[in-house]
Amino acid sequence: MESFLDRLLADERAAAPPPSTRAAAAAVATVTPSGRPGLAGELPGVPLGPEAPRIAIYDTLTSPPRVIAVEEEDLPALIAALAEKTYHYCREQGGQIPYTVLQELMENLLHACFRDVVITILDNGQTIRISDHGPGVDDKDRAFQPGFTTATALQRQIIRGVGSGLPVARESLQFLRGVLTVDDNLGGGAVFTIKMPAHAPGPATQPLAPEVKLTMRQTKVLVLLMELGSSGPTALAKELDISSATAFRELVVLQDMGLIHSLGDGKRALREEGLHLLESIL
Repeated sequence: MESFLDRLLADERAAAPPPSTRAAAAAVATVTPSGRPGLAGELPGVPLGPEAPRIAIYDTLTSPPRVIAVEEEDLPALIAALAEKTYHYCREQGGQIPYTVLQELMENLLHACFRDVVITILDNGQTIRISDHGPGVDDKDRAFQPGFTTATALQRQIIRGVGSGLPVARESLQFLRGVLTVDDNLGGGAVFTIKMPAHAPGPATQPLAPEVKLTMRQTKVLVLLMELGSSGPTALAKELDISSATAFRELVVLQDMGLIHSLGDGKRALREEGLHLLESIL
């Protein structure tokens, strides 16, 4: 299943220089030794040992947290491991933070060169703080607007680097009544905080309609709505290469299933049930 973000990646790969050019560039661009932050023109080394990212899981605030160090052989594997482990421990405590949000924020750590990364899980998995001692975020408002980015050409070898990560993460959380904020860290750097509402009636007490079966096209529509925030039949038709009438019919079916809702301007957006269903599929 190809998502909108997958297409962005495909476009970037198509525009990438041939292997010989990349090899020549790699000979010029250096990678810092493991455990040291990157400088201008460098990718950071993979942090290991005492400099490895840590996940702190608070079962209660009256006892010390469980601390898990995360080490991997390369940066893409580190990003994936941090997202997967954080999601696992969050769900273990009953948290409802979507995996896609965590993935976007772990990729964002590349901008901080993974310097002194600490991921803190609180409030039964409903609050996650991701802190670092990187360069910080000077303009906190524009950081959440699409298109604003500090990604370098080298960083784009690992992440998209088009300024979509934080906007996508914040929009996805808003549909679950969650919030994403950024503050300055002590001693420099940034702290991103994901906060979901206290455990109100969720999937355990309000399950999805049983035996919900989606076609591949309906699943693609839900994925696009998650990534775009909201959309109408014309835009969806263009993305999926179908007619506007077909896109409209699919939206009506998904709305009847209780997975999306109308915004009153011809556009639809995901309901909480739709997000939970996507998480179970993806």
